[in-house]
Amino acid sequence: MSTLKDLFFGNEEEQVATATENTETAQDTASNGMITADMLVGDIIMKHPLAAQFLMECGMGCIYCPSSQMESLAEACMVHGIDGGEITEALNDFLSKHEGN
Repeated sequence: MSTLKDLFFGNEEEQVATATENTETAQDTASNGMITADMLVGDIIMKHPLAAQFLMECGMGCIYCPSSQMESLAEACMVHGIDGGEITEALNDFLSKHEGN
């Protein structure tokens, strides 16, 4: 029988598999410098400070709150009723123009 924790967060094996996938995705992304929707908002802002201004102008005024630092860009977009894919693409375009990547 599954516990409530397993239902919400998956069992230990699923958590390890997800963590491994997230680490691999983050490494691939870091190597090409592109932002992906599964990256944490806090990590994006730490690596690309200009992203904070962009995201606030898109309607995410609470990007520095503690909970936003632990949610992915896709999750933050969902909470604000914004298309995560569209924001990810636009953010990458913005950063490439303003950071010279």
